[in-house]
Amino acid sequence: MFDEFRAYWQLSEEMIAGASKEDIAEVARILAMQAAHYARKFGELPIPDLAHLLSATTVDDDSVGLLRDGTEALVGVLAMVTGVGGVDIDGAVQ
Repeated sequence: MFDEFRAYWQLSEEMIAGASKEDIAEVARILAMQAAHYARKFGELPIPDLAHLLSATTVDDDSVGLLRDGTEALVGVLAMVTGVGGVDIDGAVQ
């Protein structure tokens, strides 16, 4: 699972570097709407302070899964917004 997270993270870094400011703003808006949709459908959940995970030197399996899932979502929305297709995460993991 950690290798998948690392591959998604690297891919997201490359995609962010190639994206415009407008693309990044649109990605943020889409991810915010996804969070709002979830809250309307399932109710408000307290949002924990997760910023520490981005700079942590050690993380547990649950945190790695959360980081992977979040980074996967980021890559998906970045690909949709920027028109980058054919993202091969399996090839990046190997």
